[in-house]
Amino acid sequence: MKKCIILVTVCLFYCHTGVANSQQSLVMSFAKFKQVTGTLHYQVLDCSDTSLEWDELPSVVTDELAITDQLHEQIVELNSGTYCVRFFQDLNSNEKLDLAASSIPKEPVGFSNNPNLMFGQPSPSDSAFSLTTDLHLNIKVNNKKRR
Repeated sequence: MKKCIILVTVCLFYCHTGVANSQQSLVMSFAKFKQVTGTLHYQVLDCSDTSLEWDELPSVVTDELAITDQLHEQIVELNSGTYCVRFFQDLNSNEKLDLAASSIPKEPVGFSNNPNLMFGQPSPSDSAFSLTTDLHLNIKVNNKKRR
């Protein structure tokens, strides 16, 4: 139902504003949740200056949704530009990403471009993408592997 409402909203938006719109549709698919529980917290950040750290990047969209399936899609309308997406799955409902003492996430996380997380959180430049036309991003959930 929520997907239908989002789709209708996007269609009405395009009908109202016309084709000569400078905004692009970004469809984000968050996939491969091992645990279908908790809340997905995601951010779309302005990555036009990739020399900044994650917490210094301007947030463009911040939202959350309940995880009810192994795949979730979100659609946002953005101006053309350079962006990064990051998210985490809040399994214990404390509304924050839980980290181990070594700063390794204890909860599933993901980043646009699906960078390697072997050495920890990637840099914003590893996750940056250019949005000039409508785009569909497939972002994989990185679940902590048990040793």
